[in-house]
Amino acid sequence: MLIRKRASGPTVTQDTIAERAYALWQQRGCPEGDGATDWQAAYEQLMAEGARPPRRRPLKGLIARLRSGAA
Repeated sequence: MLIRKRASGPTVTQDTIAERAYALWQQRGCPEGDGATDWQAAYEQLMAEGARPPRRRPLKGLIARLRSGAA
């Protein structure tokens, strides 16, 4: 029997990652760039602090793309 351990922290959201990434960017002196480094660092920090990864909803996204004709 496979038992999965659930993280006890809050779920990471795009807004939470964005806020942390912005703070990291400011700490680095607001350098030019696309922010991918700060975004990844923010996500990793939040996960290390015990947050749960965002819940993936692939079918919801697929349905939305099909409805919009983008798929």
